[in-house]
Amino acid sequence: MLALTYYRSERETMPRCFYKYMTYNTALIVLKNQTLRWSTPGTLNDPYDIQFDLSISFDRDTVLRQSLEKLWLVFNGDLAGHPDSRMSVAMNVLRPYLQGMPKEHFFTRMAAGIKDSFAALDNNIQKTYEATREQLSTTKILCLTASPTNQLMWAYYGDSNKGVVFRFEDEPGADSPFRMAKPISYMPEIPPLFEEDELSDFLAGLLVFEPTKRINSLIYTKSDAWKHEDEWRIFAGDGRDKYAPYEDKRFGARELTGAVFGCRMPSEQKSALSSAISRLYPHAEIFQAVPANHSFQLELFPLSGG
Repeated sequence: MLALTYYRSERETMPRCFYKYMTYNTALIVLKNQTLRWSTPGTLNDPYDIQFDLSISFDRDTVLRQSLEKLWLVFNGDLAGHPDSRMSVAMNVLRPYLQGMPKEHFFTRMAAGIKDSFAALDNNIQKTYEATREQLSTTKILCLTASPTNQLMWAYYGDSNKGVVFRFEDEPGADSPFRMAKPISYMPEIPPLFEEDELSDFLAGLLVFEPTKRINSLIYTKSDAWKHEDEWRIFAGDGRDKYAPYEDKRFGARELTGAVFGCRMPSEQKSALSSAISRLYPHAEIFQAVPANHSFQLELFPLSGG
């Protein structure tokens, strides 16, 4: 099985605040309507986003061997089967009738059933893929990031540094969705539906598969080509309107705590946004992004007169 690399670094710890990059015109709408757009997979710029199939590439001889060894231990009471596993229940029924069976005969008898499981997986996996893609195609997500100085994000989503970044935080005492954000795992290859050890545990009746784990792999995994985005994501199921391509949901006024103006934003647009923020969100801080003099970095300074 291919070893998969995760790119997380310090992102394991939830940031105190999150950032949303946007154009000037979008920022005006956000401020006026007090809404953020939650998107479906089909409206996102990554064609694989939540619409890929978890791989089932595994060494069948290895899994067969591991499954038989574990099943033998379950049969002899050296390992406890999972109470909700059909294999575990079957083993409890068969154990009195198979007592004294030599190990090699046990392996021969059980190997046929495990191979049948492999065949059933091959026969049904495509339908499972299709059903899962269809189910997740209507989900609504809000994409955020942990940094307001990401130059590629400014280029892609901040209108080539002419846009703005809004800062959002939990509102004390409110039921804020931002605390539900989870980091994206950036991987060089599509993750597996299951690891070999996990599959052999399942076939031996030691565990049952948890659908939530598979769904989370689809929702919170992207190609490492996108790791520069340092994305955190909030998942909202199908939202209020299952078949809508997106939903504009209100956020708490005090959840918007700051704004960063792009280093190329025209002065008249800065003035218009500053006025709107001061009027509608007087508690919010306003910053100006400025290219540093001696490094390829952006620095943030309080906006003069903001």
